[in-house]
Order: sequence, then structure tokens, then C-alpha cells
Amino acid sequence: MISTINTPSTEISTVDALWVLIQSQTKAVQKALIQRILSSQKSEKTKAQQKMVKESLTRAFDELHTGKVHHDARKLFAK
Repeated sequence: MISTINTPSTEISTVDALWVLIQSQTKAVQKALIQRILSSQKSEKTKAQQKMVKESLTRAFDELHTGKVHHDARKLFAK
């Protein structure tokens, strides 16, 4: 008679696997990885801000060319 034994699954999440790999590196490598991650996040923030400014300027120039310009900026937010 043959019997089978179910072994528990040893799945590990991607984040946990990366964390184990990072922890096993030297302090210098860990520091370099941290710096790279932080610079990547700053880059994404900068790109988002640049996109917002571009869209704002595009809208402003479109309004200028269509004649929907507010000549007195003090009246823009007046109720």
C-alpha cells in the first residue's frame, strides 16, 4: 500500500524574498540600494510635478488664444 504525505507549501511573498536578499548584503550594498530607491521616488515626484505644470501652462495658453483670459488676476478668486 502506498501512502502520500502532503507537505506544507513554503511559498514566500516577493517582498519577503527581496527583504531576505537585502538583509544578507553588506551594509555598503544596503546603503546603495536605499539611495537608489529614494532617488527613484524623487524622480517620479519630479515627473508628476512637471506634468502638472505642463498641463497648467497648456490650459493657460489655450485660454489666452481663445480669448478667455482674465486680465486682472485679483478677480480670479473673487466670489
